[in-house]
This record gives sequence, structure tokens and C-alpha cells, in this order.
Amino acid sequence: MYATSTQKREWTYTPEKLAAMRLEINIKFRQKYESVMQPDELELFVTPEEELRMQRSIEDAALKFADKFRPHIWPSVKWTALAFFKRAFLVWVPSDTSIRMVMMACFYLAMKIDEFYITIEDFVKNMNVGEPRQNAERILKLEPELMKILDYNLTVHCPYRPYEGHLMDMKTRMLLLNFDLESIRRDSMRFFQNALQTDVLLLYPPSQIALAAINFGLHAQVSGKSDEILREFLRKLIGIEEDSWAHRDARPEDLEKLEKTVTRVNQIMREVDRNFVAVTEQERENHKSQLARIQALIPALDERRKEQWLAGGGVGLMPGELAEQPVDSDDEIN
Repeated sequence: MYATSTQKREWTYTPEKLAAMRLEINIKFRQKYESVMQPDELELFVTPEEELRMQRSIEDAALKFADKFRPHIWPSVKWTALAFFKRAFLVWVPSDTSIRMVMMACFYLAMKIDEFYITIEDFVKNMNVGEPRQNAERILKLEPELMKILDYNLTVHCPYRPYEGHLMDMKTRMLLLNFDLESIRRDSMRFFQNALQTDVLLLYPPSQIALAAINFGLHAQVSGKSDEILREFLRKLIGIEEDSWAHRDARPEDLEKLEKTVTRVNQIMREVDRNFVAVTEQERENHKSQLARIQALIPALDERRKEQWLAGGGVGLMPGELAEQPVDSDDEIN
């Protein structure tokens, strides 16, 4: 299903494409206000890299929120919510949105999509910031805007089902292993949790992310043999004989598929290892302060843009109308 999905067609990128998209929306936001900002205000602009760390800060807080949520949230809901969030911020910028409330809307929408039934009243009871009625109103207001920015592509293929399938296959095909395969589950789930705070959701198919989680778990249990075990499993899965002479007669395309899969699994593991950086409390507080300052200034900047527009004869749409409206930007930063 993934092979023909909108996730593969519309929401899977190369690292270079992701970097270019983030740079583009950062530049557009900067250009939107640059002409009306004072020299001492320009320092409030943040780089695409800083914006990405702001997103990681919110993702980290969101995963903690999900772990404490009652009733207990399914892993697929977390994956779907963070996929929505990452996709949305390839169009929006953190400085011009209520990033925390967008994340809450992503979770509430993900629960609907994943058929995790809960009322908005019960959902906001789990939020420890803001007034419940106001939180509910803002989330429900954001929901249609979020669906629109996602182009109504709401099906997210998660790696958890492929993971269970691969693990079951390994138990069936790898009968001579001298340890319980279930012992890798805890480390595999930790890998998924770390992966949620990287870009792997936007870069790789869920089945390959699942294989990377298995290899991560294997590495934690049998460090020196994890790659060997994975390679043997993939040979059996693809149908390549273990016998050395039979192996020579294997179809070239099967051998190529084996090597490509092993290479991709290692790429995913390196991606998570390199790009998962835990958010410190100090960093989180700095992000709150940065967002608070720029969002406090935006109303004044919008007023200056209107004055500039009027001084120029009021040609075209007044700044701030239609597509330029910020997304619920009156966020209290908590």
C-alpha cells in the first residue's frame, strides 16, 4: 500500500529537498517583514536550523505529553501526529504560528484518523496549560486549516505493523538463534521514539525504518553479530539460498536488492544516531523566549506593513488578508 500512497508520492523527500524547502519558507517569512523592521529587530529572525531545533523542542515535549496521556495513546497515533506536524512545518514557520497548539491539533486529528476515539473535552483535560474551553476551541479551529495544509493526505503508513511482521518472520525463519527475539523489542521501541525527533519519517519507507529498529535492537543484544543476523534474515526473506554454490546462481536483481536494503538500513540508523539530539531544559526555555519575542512583535509589524501599503496607494490586497493570515498565532508560550 505504501508503494502507491500519497505518503510516498507527496511527502517523501531527499535530505537536500527538505533543506531547500525549509530555507524557502524561512526566506519568505523574512521577506514578509524585513522592509518594516528596525535594525535592532532584525536579530529576532532565526535561521532554518534554529527553526528546526524549535520544532524538535516541541516534538520532545509532545512525546512526553503522549507518554502521560490517559487513556494510553497507541504508538501509531504518536507517529501519525508527528508526521502531520513535520509536514505542516514544511509550509508554515514556527515564528508565525502557535506551534504548541498546532501540535495539539495534530494529535487530536491523528486520534480521529487512527480511530482512537476520545472527545475534545477529555483530550484537553490532559493539557496542563491554558483554559480547557479555550484550548478546545483553538484545536477545533486549527483542525480544518491543518487538513488543508496537508492537502487532505491524512493516511500515514507507520513502521509498527511492518516491525511486527518482520519480527514474526524472523522467529519463523531464524530458528537457531540462541536468544529470545522478543528481548530486542524494548530497544527497538527506543529507536522509534528517537526517530520521531528526526527527519526519517520524511525520508524513508516505513518497512525500512522497521528493519532499522530491528537491527538497532539486535545490536543492543548481540552487538558483534547484528549485521550478520539481519543479512541472513534478508537472504531468507528474499529467497537467496545459503549454500555458497547455490548463492552463485542467485538472480543478480535479488543480490542487488539485498545489498540495497542493508545499505538503506544502515543509513537510517546513522540518520537517527546523528540527528537525534536530546533537547535540554535550557534550550527549551530559550526557544520559548525567542518565539515569545517575535510573536509579540508581529502585530506591530503587520500594522507597519499596512501603513506602508496605504502610503504606496493601497494597490492590491491589504497585507494580512487571505493566505497571509497567521495560524492561531496568539499563543501563550508554555
